[in-house]
Amino acid sequence: MASWSKLKQHIKILQQHRQAIIEHHAPLDSDPCTLHVRCGHDIQGLLKEAGFKGDFLALIDPLCIGPLPASKKDFIVRRAKYVHQYILPIIGRSGEEEMSNIIDSETQNRVTLLSDKYQRIVFWVEHDSYDQFMLVYALTQLVHISDKEIEIIEINQFPGTERFIGLGQLPAEAIRSCWQSRKAVTAKMMLSAHKSWQALTYSKPSLLVELLQKNEIDCLLNMSNALTRHLQELPNRTTGLSLTQTIALQVLFDRCEPITINAWFADYQKNEPLPFLGDVMFYALLLPLTKNTKPLFNIENKASAWEQQLVSITAQGIACINGETTFIQDYWVGGIHCRKTAQWQWDHQKTNTLFLQRFNGD
Repeated sequence: MASWSKLKQHIKILQQHRQAIIEHHAPLDSDPCTLHVRCGHDIQGLLKEAGFKGDFLALIDPLCIGPLPASKKDFIVRRAKYVHQYILPIIGRSGEEEMSNIIDSETQNRVTLLSDKYQRIVFWVEHDSYDQFMLVYALTQLVHISDKEIEIIEINQFPGTERFIGLGQLPAEAIRSCWQSRKAVTAKMMLSAHKSWQALTYSKPSLLVELLQKNEIDCLLNMSNALTRHLQELPNRTTGLSLTQTIALQVLFDRCEPITINAWFADYQKNEPLPFLGDVMFYALLLPLTKNTKPLFNIENKASAWEQQLVSITAQGIACINGETTFIQDYWVGGIHCRKTAQWQWDHQKTNTLFLQRFNGD
């Protein structure tokens, strides 16, 4: 009965916000001058539809994949190189001017974030590592700013959604209703953001494990789950695969026939415990499994648009997910470089205890 009562109240609130939109009520963010920050463009139109008038900043660098340099000096350049080398070619954008555009865009994003124009900055985030890592990275840029209101709107579920993945799923009235849930960023939250970012950019997993074991970042409500999922991208002790790669190959094994990359990503999302990837990011993490004399999956009809290409698991891929062979690869998990000769790995069976070991390959 209590749940039913809450649901009715929730519906009533949404109806009130819908009516406010229709009647063009005064913007909720009219004072002070506000910058809305999001890790993509998915709610930019929704904010306008909901009657917000503040400026919008999309921080789209996918910090949840690829290297996270500890040095601020070359951070933007190294991130641009990663996106240019591994992500843009998938969608047919590989010219040298693309990298310059990324560097210019990210540099301008920093300028906008720190601009004196805004007295209030509101971060719109959900519970996955794409959002959470954007949040802590941005907060580290604002750590010495004292003349702005810095607030967070953070949700990990929403009544009426079968499975909440992101704010982009919601209608405008739901976005408008989230405004009352915003919370001011405290000094403790700033410190937790700094510790989280320091751990993410560290060359070993020890700082991440320590943060999780000591519960030092509980004031960032969803960060622990995001960091735990991040650690699961380290190579599996038995297979050498990240959790993303493991889930994806299992999907292909279960399908028993070639499927499009679109369908592959959709099935992967259903099995991902904490969805954090877009389709292009997903494919960028899977393509290295084909860069071997014995690839773990095959790609057919390569002349087609990338998302319509057909993929199927190979015999080597089946042997790998069955633990009969180990796929040794070279990639980054934040600040941790997993090399072919030396890797930090994780134990698939003991992931809840974050059991990690140093591995020396041939």
